[in-house]
Amino acid sequence: QGLNIFRFANRIPLLFEQGADVITRTALKRINWSIYKINQQQDKIGVFVSIVSTKIPFKGTGKEYIGDDITEIADAVKSALKQCCIQLKSKIVKKLQAREQQDRKRNLNKYIPDVARTIMETLGELADESPPKRPRFDKEDEELLEKINSEEVTEMTFRDCLTQHVEQVDYEMALEYAMQSGVSEEPREAIYLNSLEGSYKFVDFQSPAFVFRFIP
Repeated sequence: QGLNIFRFANRIPLLFEQGADVITRTALKRINWSIYKINQQQDKIGVFVSIVSTKIPFKGTGKEYIGDDITEIADAVKSALKQCCIQLKSKIVKKLQAREQQDRKRNLNKYIPDVARTIMETLGELADESPPKRPRFDKEDEELLEKINSEEVTEMTFRDCLTQHVEQVDYEMALEYAMQSGVSEEPREAIYLNSLEGSYKFVDFQSPAFVFRFIP
């Protein structure tokens, strides 16, 4: 966990004196990782920096590291790392949004049974009251109460409606996320395997995202 820093000079890896190197010091002290949605201590981050030049200011008897005393090199390393962080942040944000969307759907589905039961109990009490005693409702609401009395509408009906609505909202949000990610929605076409015989009666299973056509 944390930052793993890999240093290269003219395509040759630098393996020693890492703490004194300009790349290490820049990555650890000059980059505010938190503004890029990165936890410097906990997230696994690989930092690869390669410096190519005919005159690299090596330090140490065996050219083990690059000195941190050249402002131009330190600024160039910092600028390169910040550009990479900006690109990485956009991907991290998209993944976080996708995860939040999944969590939101899971939480909504978890509460559907309780919500459906509460709605059914409330409307059931209204339906049991005699028309003169209960409040006045418009025609649609009165028809709904009648369907509840006749058990044409049940708790399972509300569950199905709520589940379908959650699926529809989830599909719309996923589509919006795909559009923001650069994936455009092409015109939809009906695609299915054609039967060799024309006597089959097909059964369509529909959802907000697709339709399955089965041969019974």
